[in-house]
Amino acid sequence: KRDVKGYGEIVYTTQISGFRVFGDINSNKTKIFVIGDSFTAGHTVSDGKTYYDYLRENNNNVEIFAYGGGGYGSLQEYMILDKYFDLIKPHIILWQFCLNDIINNDYDLESTSFKNNNHMTRPYYRKGKIEWLYPEQRIGWFSYVVKSSHLLRFLHIRINIFKAEKYGSIEDELSINHPLFIKAAKITSDIMGLVRKRAGDTPIVAFSVNKPTWEGNTFREISEKYGIHFVPNIFEAVEEAKRFGMIVDGLPFDGHWNDNGHSIAGKVILDYLIKHNLLKPIFCLLLVVIMSKISIMAEFWEFLRVRKKWWLAPIVFFLILLGALIIFTQGSALAPFIYALF
Repeated sequence: KRDVKGYGEIVYTTQISGFRVFGDINSNKTKIFVIGDSFTAGHTVSDGKTYYDYLRENNNNVEIFAYGGGGYGSLQEYMILDKYFDLIKPHIILWQFCLNDIINNDYDLESTSFKNNNHMTRPYYRKGKIEWLYPEQRIGWFSYVVKSSHLLRFLHIRINIFKAEKYGSIEDELSINHPLFIKAAKITSDIMGLVRKRAGDTPIVAFSVNKPTWEGNTFREISEKYGIHFVPNIFEAVEEAKRFGMIVDGLPFDGHWNDNGHSIAGKVILDYLIKHNLLKPIFCLLLVVIMSKISIMAEFWEFLRVRKKWWLAPIVFFLILLGALIIFTQGSALAPFIYALF
């Protein structure tokens, strides 16, 4: 529990292996594996208030597994998918894009950036291989000293933010025709190709939390290339609520969504999943439940037959009859007399 400026008191917990939510891997519901960066980590909302919590609270057919890492690039997110995919066996992968993904996915572009350089060693996808590198802005002893100290890294990040505000950063020059952008977009596409390959036939649903700027429709185009569903208009829905006076983030302190922003995004995503028939039909769940009950009854009958415990049969029959009586007389004139028996 902590106070977050612009958001108030936040109760934040994580579960197995850093997952914000880790559901039941044996669930018969639609298992959704949610992967993203700080928007998915949800450090600005309390437990139960994220966009994926909205999915499970508003649809009984959803089981959530959510992992978000602040500052993560697409390759790090792919590595989370690769590590836990076989354990979770999801029915849907929900992939959250953010504008800084394109920068963080390319070593050269992140090294150039003042705004989106986390000054931490991270994996990069280079020439078909994963390499762990530190995005250096100065080569030599200075860079070595900075990356060896948490305090110096923090100070360096603050200085870079000041530089970006005063002198600008590479992001101010980027466009879909910029050579660095073209290279970074290609790397992002290659990483999403790895995601598609790892997921196999499992549907992938992607969305972006940002308004398209210098990246254009890159995320949508990459998604279309690999047969990935892309949920549109999430940013627009959040901004529309903001125009009508709803507080949806922590600005001017922080641009991440608050409870309202997450709920709006969750509703847009859930509507998309339902519209495109990506959630398991309810009758399939009922069929699974019925079959499991039949299996239990069959095992019980086998127990009676083998152990010769026939005296249990009348008791079980009476309990089933009584249960049926309670269910079918509920709301009728007989209900008061039935409940009076207890």
